[in-house]
Amino acid sequence: MPTTKTVILDALEDLLDAEFKDFKWHLCNQENNPVSRGKLEKANCCDVVDILVQHYSASDAGKIAVRALRNIKQNELAIQLKGKLQEVSSSVSEEASEEASSAGVPAKASGVSVSINATDGGKVKAPVLQGGTFNGPITFN
Repeated sequence: MPTTKTVILDALEDLLDAEFKDFKWHLCNQENNPVSRGKLEKANCCDVVDILVQHYSASDAGKIAVRALRNIKQNELAIQLKGKLQEVSSSVSEEASEEASSAGVPAKASGVSVSINATDGGKVKAPVLQGGTFNGPITFN
């Protein structure tokens, strides 16, 4: 079964050397939480995937990779990666649900509550809702 790491790796292996270099440049020059140039300087595709997951977490690594692909004008590859990441995410959710039901544990929806505040014009890194079905109230203030 594919994982977040393997689908990101598959996408990076489709890049030419110059495109891969541009991809790494965008990772180092992000506005929020950039990866240090020293970590990426001599990194190959496998190294970059590991660095992304260590630096951002598996779920955010995919989003960052998609954004960097779009920045280097690899829009089709970004769309493909995004779709594969959604498949990985849904298969993980299905497995967790199957494991819970096979163990005799009823599947339970978990609630999420996030409170975000910024003062003095500061920036806030907030969660993103996408690619799913959302039941119940969702409030943004």
